[in-house]
Amino acid sequence: MAIFAEVAKKGSFREAAKTLSLSPSVVSYHIAQLEKKTGSALIYRSTRKLTLSHEGEVFYQQVLMMIEAAQKGMSLLSHHQHEPTGAIKISLPTALSNSSINHAISSFALQHPKVNLNVYFSDYLSDAIDEGVDLTIRAGNVANSDFKSVKLGEIDRVLVCSPAFYQKQLPPKNPNELSYWPWLKLEQLPNKRIFRSASTSHEVEFNSQITVNSVEAIYHYCLLGNGLAVLAKPQVEKDLLNGSLIQVLPNWQIEPLPLFALWPKNIKESNVTKLLLSSLKARDNLLNSF
Repeated sequence: MAIFAEVAKKGSFREAAKTLSLSPSVVSYHIAQLEKKTGSALIYRSTRKLTLSHEGEVFYQQVLMMIEAAQKGMSLLSHHQHEPTGAIKISLPTALSNSSINHAISSFALQHPKVNLNVYFSDYLSDAIDEGVDLTIRAGNVANSDFKSVKLGEIDRVLVCSPAFYQKQLPPKNPNELSYWPWLKLEQLPNKRIFRSASTSHEVEFNSQITVNSVEAIYHYCLLGNGLAVLAKPQVEKDLLNGSLIQVLPNWQIEPLPLFALWPKNIKESNVTKLLLSSLKARDNLLNSF
């Protein structure tokens, strides 16, 4: 039938034979056999050209649909044969447990149903080594000789506290006055923050009343009125809108926190890891919402 379709398309046994890398006699033989099986004259032959009979035209349209269906089937089969498979273990910081990066991972899982993803949350880079993680997402300074890394973006941060906590303090005029306020500190980060305005910058060293190893815990202690906290802006946007938290010194900017993807240097990353990494890097607004 493919030979018949090519003859009908070219209008010539010779041209069809060239395309199919067959001899004209072989092409003519197959057409004759096809007409014998169908019991119909499919092609009118003349010294100048070939034309399809009415039956040949109807048959040609059906053959085209069959060829198209076969090509789609082959394409689908090829796609399934090359579809990514395997498993990948991903580690995310606890601060991103409700972030839009999970939408990116969810989308990846839906696009690649044969890939199994094991996602767990930790704020320590050492856990990634101990747990055999394939791809680790971490914020801040992640310089480590055991890992390769690529920057995914930056997280905007704001200084916040609860209204009840703020009412107990003298309103600050500049960041330096905040060094005497009670702070909430993430164990993995230094007790210094850099504030910038349009004309100057201040590095503030602070004392923390509560130090924890989880950003989520800091967020909840902040809501409860235990101190100042530097948190991701998307994480607290709803709280700022409903008044659960207030932004302190809104005219001063805190340096954004860079976000990196890391993977072990001594282990060649799998195709699945490369695919997920490319997906995260290409994702728009990866860090702009929680």
